[in-house]
Amino acid sequence: MAGACPRRLAVIGGGFVGLHAAVHAALRGVEEVVVVDIDPGVVERIESGDASRLHVREPYVVENWPRVRGRIRASTSYEAARGAEAFIVAVQTPLRGGRVDYTPLRRAAEGLAGVVEPGALVSSEVTIYPGGTVELLAEPLSRLTGLRLDEELLVAHAPERLSPGSARWTPENIPRVVGAVGPRSLEAALRLYRGCLGVPVHPVDDIRVAEASKLLENSFRLLNISFVNELKRSLDRLGIDVRRVIEAASTKPFGYMPFYPGPGAGGACLPKDARMLEEYTGSLLLRIARHVNETQPLYYAALLLKRIRSHGARRILFYGLGFKPGSPYPANSPVLRVAEELAQLDPGLEVRRYDPQIPWLSDFAGEEEALDWAELVARWGYRGRPTRGKPVVQIEDL
Repeated sequence: MAGACPRRLAVIGGGFVGLHAAVHAALRGVEEVVVVDIDPGVVERIESGDASRLHVREPYVVENWPRVRGRIRASTSYEAARGAEAFIVAVQTPLRGGRVDYTPLRRAAEGLAGVVEPGALVSSEVTIYPGGTVELLAEPLSRLTGLRLDEELLVAHAPERLSPGSARWTPENIPRVVGAVGPRSLEAALRLYRGCLGVPVHPVDDIRVAEASKLLENSFRLLNISFVNELKRSLDRLGIDVRRVIEAASTKPFGYMPFYPGPGAGGACLPKDARMLEEYTGSLLLRIARHVNETQPLYYAALLLKRIRSHGARRILFYGLGFKPGSPYPANSPVLRVAEELAQLDPGLEVRRYDPQIPWLSDFAGEEEALDWAELVARWGYRGRPTRGKPVVQIEDL
């Protein structure tokens, strides 16, 4: 990279993180951004140039798409990324069968080996255990290419930080932690993130610190959410409203941060990142928190069943299927688990699902059909939506 911005940048992985990175880079002046993704459907949506067809529906991406679509192209082939001066790796490391699957990162290293040229920067935004960027990306890439780390091959780690659904926090203003395999790599990474992308940067001199910082951020959240969910179970037995307790505690202006109860913490990050840190450290606290989080949907299903029986309803519609109330993203959604647990608690119930933002998981073609069928609506978000006079239980209020 001769100047602050590379002329050509490749993003490996065109999902939520990757598409944000591509749009951000194009907005900041990168002339050509190439997105490489193994899913032909993702590539086709990006290549169409039509914002309405994008698989990522975040305002930052959709609203800026008309300004950047001429600078972004996509391909399923790594060959399309040849000649890039910088690469951002944004593949997933999903939970599969209760274990974190690092296969996508390993395959990214193999794919990059055929196109990375001497002097290029490879920056991973993939959430990983401390040492994982070197073990799974940098060293394999160096071995496959014959390029010397921090001399001919520059490798950094800048863990992704995005806030789904937030209009306040975007890739333009969220501070980034950046670590690297050595000083030359760190210098190149700072040139990309601070100089080109224009974001506040906190550099660290040990790449493992950057890796561990992301795991700490999300494990902190999972621990506190699990704690307040466990507290809710205890206070429910005593007839005490945990939300009133949280409200009272929140009047303390220091040393306290409120977290709120719910059917569990979902999404692509929190459960996985906490599991990753637990595996790396052997943390007993994280193991307990994970147990609370995994059993919380059953507790909410039991609470919901009491309300259902008080109405004498048999046909139950779950309206809203995202990992947070009203979210369009269903990854590890606790409400999907609540629906499953409810059906097992009372096999005599008919349980169906609907979400206008997640049609592929819905049992109905539209809202009218769904509400006509239902005798009771278990709603997750979407407050204020009409329900045709059907009784409603707001899940986040249980």
